[in-house]
Amino acid sequence: MHAHPPGERLHALDSLRAVAMLLGIVLHAAASLATFPFPWPVHDVSRSAGFDTLMGFIHLFRMQLFFFIAGFFAHLLFQRLGTREFLRQRGRRIGIPFLAGLVVLIPLIGQLWLWADSRTGSTFASRQQEQLSFLTYPTGHLWFLQMLLILYLLAAVLARLPGAAAVLPGIDAAFDRLMRLRAKPLLLMVPTAALLWMGPYFPEIDNPGQRFLPGVQAVAYYALFFGVGWWLHRRSHLIDGMRTSVWLYVALAFVAFIAVGGAMQASATPGAAKHAMTIKLVGVAAASLYAWSMTFAVTGLFLRFAGGHRPWVRYVADASYWWYLWHLPIVILLQIWIAGWAINGWLKLALMLAVTVAVLLPSYHWMVRYTWVGRLLNGERARA
Repeated sequence: MHAHPPGERLHALDSLRAVAMLLGIVLHAAASLATFPFPWPVHDVSRSAGFDTLMGFIHLFRMQLFFFIAGFFAHLLFQRLGTREFLRQRGRRIGIPFLAGLVVLIPLIGQLWLWADSRTGSTFASRQQEQLSFLTYPTGHLWFLQMLLILYLLAAVLARLPGAAAVLPGIDAAFDRLMRLRAKPLLLMVPTAALLWMGPYFPEIDNPGQRFLPGVQAVAYYALFFGVGWWLHRRSHLIDGMRTSVWLYVALAFVAFIAVGGAMQASATPGAAKHAMTIKLVGVAAASLYAWSMTFAVTGLFLRFAGGHRPWVRYVADASYWWYLWHLPIVILLQIWIAGWAINGWLKLALMLAVTVAVLLPSYHWMVRYTWVGRLLNGERARA
């Protein structure tokens, strides 16, 4: 095996980060079509259990994977820029869009929630308003930006603690041993499940986006994935090893996914209270195993098959940040509009995604890519 050359761009992980963003658009578009009772302002007449499965498949690993990749690229920037410039650059790319989104996007989404209440008879927005205060001010789908800022700051502080350099060789050696084990998802499952146990309900670590500040357990949970990604870049000779055992991790993820679904179904059956602890233990363990197995599986697959440079993939990877920031108002508007249509739910999902992309693609190209907004989000982009 050969270590990844430090100056070479890892196109596979760039693409995977974009996929994690784009899957979020699919997830939110499918939310109105799912039958599982969770807080969402629109509930479509074409709901079916197939959308529950789709949402579970995406939701149970997507943000964990995202923070794993974010940790990898964060260490790359930290190593390249140094502490001060790293924090300044992250503040521009992540902090400014987060604050702007709180001022522009979140009030817009709130108005759409109110419209959904009036159109569909939902009480989602009214319940949100009853609980509204500074601490409960929602961050919506922008919560991940706030979490990134917290993790960047924690990483920079920990890296500069007095005596940190003395313990790094021991951590490096332990990390090397861990990453060379095929059973690493099972080992990482243990601390992950311990944190997930403290969540408000399984398989959730927090109620993301529904209050201004995340829970401490949520910061620690995502810090696990961020930290493994951070250390993987620090020990970049291990990257090639991520290509191995991919199908083992796919198999583990499949078994874990079935177990999570079984635990969630069992929790909704009569008499579930008698076995609540057992059901929760199975649920949090399986959800933790699924998150790590999928993280290693899809990372390995992308390293195997998506490592080359393709201009259109690079373009979509650049655009994905803007698309994710602005997709939710469009998606909710479409969900409200078509909620009562008596047509197949999968056709509705396809329609929502097609219209969303049809709006976001030109908006990125003409309003963002070669403007000051694009420089803020992604850096300078030269016209072809």
